Amino acid sequence: MAIDRLNLGMRGLSNYSIIKKWKIADIVLCVLLYVINIPIYYAAPFERQFSLNDLSLAHPHAETQRVGSTALLTYSLVIPIVTIVLVSFVLADSQHRSYLAFVSVLGLSVSWVANNLVTDFLKNLIGRPRPDFLARCKPKEGTPVDVLVTAAEVCTSKNLGRLRDGFRSTPSGHSSESFAGLGYLSLWLAGQLLVQNPAVSQIRKALAFLPLVGAVTIALSRTEDYRHHFVDVILGSCLGMFFAYNAYFAYFPGLSCEVPFKPLLDDTDLADNYDESAAGDEEATPLRSN
Repeated sequence: MAIDRLNLGMRGLSNYSIIKKWKIADIVLCVLLYVINIPIYYAAPFERQFSLNDLSLAHPHAETQRVGSTALLTYSLVIPIVTIVLVSFVLADSQHRSYLAFVSVLGLSVSWVANNLVTDFLKNLIGRPRPDFLARCKPKEGTPVDVLVTAAEVCTSKNLGRLRDGFRSTPSGHSSESFAGLGYLSLWLAGQLLVQNPAVSQIRKALAFLPLVGAVTIALSRTEDYRHHFVDVILGSCLGMFFAYNAYFAYFPGLSCEVPFKPLLDDTDLADNYDESAAGDEEATPLRSN
């Protein structure tokens, strides 16, 4: 007997509807992606050859960053979560606001965790030197400036962690992470505020667009700190927005939908239940046909 492709044979479980409604599989996925990324994050990157006369690598090393790691976590994850919870509890029906907040934060988490894993993997695989690499390397005197060399051959820096991190320029992690979080928040606000509805004011579009301004500001700060080349920032921003876009529309309908603020039901079982017994549920939209 063939297994149902939609639910992989789990439909007969007594708690199947709860598993699907609360998207337990997606929660497990987030945890797995986070755990998988731990060794990737700490792995040594590929160390490309470089030359001392490459001026694109000769910028100073900024000891203090405009947006540090803690600030990035706050801007890309904490602020979006707080905003989602607050807006959900203000705009949503009291009976369904908790579920709306849950699904929305889950989508944000999927975007953020998946983006970070792919970004860290690409950083280590590409191994491009940062714009401040020579300041990190501290090449030994007498090194020829017009030949390709390796870090092991010429670098005298004792800070191996900083030196290795100098090979993680592409793509920009700050850029991808900020767009994965703030880009998702922008899409989410656009849906909750009905920005595609011609009857609403333009100020709603401005509010929904505001997180993207923050993401762009964070991304550009990486070039000001000489942590990344411009192409790194562009690639990172596109990567982060890719995950934000796909994660958001996996849980919500299109912005031009009549009810873009309602989470999608992703299973025929639940859609039937919705039609039969929850037609008044303000926070659930059956399938994608809407």
